[in-house]
Amino acid sequence: MKKRNNNNSDITFNVDRITVIVHSPTLVTTDEDNKRQLAKYLYKLVEMNNKAM
Repeated sequence: MKKRNNNNSDITFNVDRITVIVHSPTLVTTDEDNKRQLAKYLYKLVEMNNKAM
């Protein structure tokens, strides 16, 4: 895996063996939009994990 320089406003966390880096947005969105996008993304991660099992 390539090492990246993370911006101070980036958030990095691990989901099982997957490292997730959330970059600070350049586009300003509402909290509701952010929650909706995060829910879609997390659902996709869970779906991928279930297929791998």
